[in-house]
Amino acid sequence: MLAAVSVSLLAGAYLVRRSIEDNALTGLRRQVALLANENLHPAAGPLGRFLTTQDERLSVLPRRQAQLLLPDGTSGRLTVNGREYLYAREASGSDVVVLLRTASSVRADSRPFWVALVAAGALGCLLAAVAAWVLARGIARPVVRVADASGRLAAGEKLEPLPLTGSSELRAMAESFNTMAEQLRRAREAERSFLLSVSHELKTPLTAIRGYAEGLEEGVLTPERAGKVIRTEAERLERLIADLLQLARLDRQRFDIEPAALDLGEIARETASRHSARARELGVELRLDEDGPAPAVADPGRVLQAASNLVENALRCTPPGGTVTLAASPGRLAVIDTGPGITEEELPHAFERFFLYRRYNGHRSVGTGLGLSIVRELTQAMGGDVEVGSSPGGTAFTIRLPVPHG
Repeated sequence: MLAAVSVSLLAGAYLVRRSIEDNALTGLRRQVALLANENLHPAAGPLGRFLTTQDERLSVLPRRQAQLLLPDGTSGRLTVNGREYLYAREASGSDVVVLLRTASSVRADSRPFWVALVAAGALGCLLAAVAAWVLARGIARPVVRVADASGRLAAGEKLEPLPLTGSSELRAMAESFNTMAEQLRRAREAERSFLLSVSHELKTPLTAIRGYAEGLEEGVLTPERAGKVIRTEAERLERLIADLLQLARLDRQRFDIEPAALDLGEIARETASRHSARARELGVELRLDEDGPAPAVADPGRVLQAASNLVENALRCTPPGGTVTLAASPGRLAVIDTGPGITEEELPHAFERFFLYRRYNGHRSVGTGLGLSIVRELTQAMGGDVEVGSSPGGTAFTIRLPVPHG
């Protein structure tokens, strides 16, 4: 910006100089045209007549002498005895009237213009410097703000959205940063939720394996029955680990669903078998309610996973002497307990992550707060849904799944 002002000043100085000189020559031409009137000047002698002041000279020369002494042209510059003049000439009969003015007087007359030009240039430079400082500050401040926010974001701090100020480019940069920060926040939350979900899912088979191992050690269970359950839970662990490896390879945060025709009654029996040891430990009766075939189309492993989460949650909430019932029918698998229930105001939030954990932690036995959310995600991924109904006498969770056609 300062360079542009400097170039403008140089160009202005050149133009002012040319303009002043042109105006001076124009003035001389007008004056000499007036003096060329024969009635206004004395006749020249053989060598001419000369009238001189400090800054100007008037000469009336014969034409021949004028042609020898003056350059061609009606006006211009010439040097006499080492002194530079501006001149203008005009023919007047047989003579030539010549008016000269010293170049130094023209420069003296132009001094106020130069002072004004320098003052304007200085003011322009000052304004340019102030404008450059304001613009630089306006550009640098949002950039520094984004750089500082980037460092804090990299350090894991929680940030408020950056204000969208400045030019359109700076606003676009701040908006892009806000979008990136929001996406990163969601990714971190999704990763945290995913890890919590996985840890929750790993805990269930490990608990079953430990319970049956203890029952086998105490002689309560036969080796065949305990071995079958332990093998089943080990297979579930293997599938979870395979899912984790698959997610790591594909950089995804969801599990695959492999739908197939299944019998929900069989899922209910397997779920009851898996949690029977835990039910006895808690003093809760685990019942099965089957009324004929209960066909559905879903992923058997995922349905078992969802039903196990519901039963585990029901056993935890049901007091000793209570009952947990698994009821299977076509496209429907319900888990009904005789626990304290959920209030009507809380029912719409039952499947939200950590809601019941925050609500009842310290008041009753609760899990990680992810189990019911996992159940809903699994059933929706299989094309179904899960419902909840509750009263002071207990709670019923119902998984609804597609049924085979025909």
